[in-house]
Amino acid sequence: ILDRIVFIINEHKDDFLDYIVYLVYRFFEFLFFIFPKILLKTILHFIAYLGYLFAKKHNRISKANLDLSFGETKTEEEKKRINKSSLLKIVYNLYEFITLQRATLDEMEQKVIVENEAYIVKLLEENKRVITISGHYGCWEFSLPYFAMKYNPLTIISRKLNNRYINDVFMKARHRQNLEMCEKDGAAKCMVKSLRRGRVVALTIDQSINSKQSVDVNFFGHRASQVDSPVRLASKLDAVILPLFTLREGFEKHKIIFKEPIKVKQNMTEEEIKKLSQKLSDVLEEQVRKKPEDWFWQHRRWKLYYPEIYKK
Repeated sequence: ILDRIVFIINEHKDDFLDYIVYLVYRFFEFLFFIFPKILLKTILHFIAYLGYLFAKKHNRISKANLDLSFGETKTEEEKKRINKSSLLKIVYNLYEFITLQRATLDEMEQKVIVENEAYIVKLLEENKRVITISGHYGCWEFSLPYFAMKYNPLTIISRKLNNRYINDVFMKARHRQNLEMCEKDGAAKCMVKSLRRGRVVALTIDQSINSKQSVDVNFFGHRASQVDSPVRLASKLDAVILPLFTLREGFEKHKIIFKEPIKVKQNMTEEEIKKLSQKLSDVLEEQVRKKPEDWFWQHRRWKLYYPEIYKK
């Protein structure tokens, strides 16, 4: 009997470990909902502090990005402050990734102010196809479900979580929040179908990418790769590109800013696609310069053309 039990455990070891992780997740979810907010905030700040102390690799990546972006226009102390603040925003995002699974629109409304809301309202009233663009900036885990429940069903590119138990939890929450996910494989067809069905498609443009779906742009004065799918999709389907950013104004305090919609002509040439992609990059850079501590500096944004800066 013992041998049989050992055999079963070995046979289903990965699934068993996934379930243990799921139980741990549920435990922390429970704690997040019963702890007083002031205690939660203290705990999250402590986690961010530990991250700063021990995440040496990510600190180096952040420092390399800040040096490349700002050079000597910011002091070492300013760069250190930006890195610490950025790490805290990441911890806040992880916290909200868990707690927002159960949040209602009314609860979210109490935590956010919206600037230039008329832009999105007008586009939807005119039945325009809309592609929102942003980056890993501020509180992106908040903006996705809020937008989908407040304004219009939303489609994003994502992938299933490796843990099937936790993935099931998130999939049910996403469905309740009017969020639909496209797998990276076949994402183009999925996004086209979504736009034709009246859904808004949300894309991030600040990841380094080396593929046929990318163009070179100037970002913070340096060459970088960027997805061109927002422009190509908008040109093909007569859609409008709407930049939006969700700023972190404090613990569970958010500010969503809609930028002026960008109209896209149909049947654009490759040169026109590249030029408009640069404009999107400029919009993102302008926002990051205004409030750099909200951006995710810990990813290798320039790894395609400046890999040496991450090897130091």
